Amino acid sequence: QRDHGRMLAIWGATIMAGPILGPVLGGIIADLTSWRWIFALNFPLGVIAIVGLGHVPATGEPTVKAPIDGVGLLLLIIGIGSLQLALERRIGPAWPLSAETAAAAAVAVLALAAIAIRSLRARFTLFKFQVFANLNFSAAAFYNFLIGALLFTTIVFLPALSEGPLGYDATQAGLALSPRGIGTMAMMLAIHYLIDRIDHRVLLATGLAITAGALVLMSWASPNGGQIWLATASALQGVGVGLLFTPLSTLAFSTLASELRTDGAGVYSLLRQLGCASGVAVMTTLLQARIQSNSLPAQELPLAGAGLPPEALNYGVLTAYTGCFQTMAIITAITLPGVLLFRALRPDAVAPTTV
Repeated sequence: QRDHGRMLAIWGATIMAGPILGPVLGGIIADLTSWRWIFALNFPLGVIAIVGLGHVPATGEPTVKAPIDGVGLLLLIIGIGSLQLALERRIGPAWPLSAETAAAAAVAVLALAAIAIRSLRARFTLFKFQVFANLNFSAAAFYNFLIGALLFTTIVFLPALSEGPLGYDATQAGLALSPRGIGTMAMMLAIHYLIDRIDHRVLLATGLAITAGALVLMSWASPNGGQIWLATASALQGVGVGLLFTPLSTLAFSTLASELRTDGAGVYSLLRQLGCASGVAVMTTLLQARIQSNSLPAQELPLAGAGLPPEALNYGVLTAYTGCFQTMAIITAITLPGVLLFRALRPDAVAPTTV
């Protein structure tokens, strides 16, 4: 049980390997064949996953049959679906006046509030709301949401930036992003030697600082910088993210009561996925707004198109991307002092781990 947080960290890092390494493989396939073959890749990967499931050892623990909270599940589907719809509708100049978006946001708030109230009163609930009474878990859940938003937004933005204003092909864009996966995997191996020797909060602060630095480097991207600059920023972000996973999960679950860990794991994963979706939606909105503000008025576009080279027309788009990276760097830096909210773990709270 003392290793529960670390096991979840390793499991979570493995899940993140797909989105991190996917752009590299996708870029190579798109350049060598066609983007349609990317979907065909799911078949062999699915077969490997099915075969791997057959080798998962049994836990040996008795199976406990618990009733399913159908009402809570329905409320969650409605709440998350409405929230995502509201965030997607946020993209566009008509959003402040959109009744549809306001209605979706209202439904999301009501559904999620109903889940919270139900979890305090009903006998069988979707999850135990008591998990948030643990300060370490609540703080870790927030940072988990933040990491999901920052990481997946850069995963979406960097290929578009590389193949758009920077002018890379799909393979070049994928290779420029591959150091992020290498940095993450290397740090995930090294973190097991550090976690028993260094305060978890120090590791978290270091990871957030490195992540903020990587985002600053991304905000300095330019056509003259070349792939090396972007690859360096990606590798630095990978190191920062790799420093965050294990300490964060260990802090979240090591002080959580054993009867709450299953509920905590579900909430923890949900918030990460919600952070991914919300971060991409919000930052895409900001990106579009900045592109529009950097563009010339419509009546000037024909003259601009006739007299300016494509590089000049792409400058507004490039500036919009770099501005978004600056915003994410600032957000990361602002949240860095929040690591002081975590309570330090006792030396016997986490068992030593070897790799």
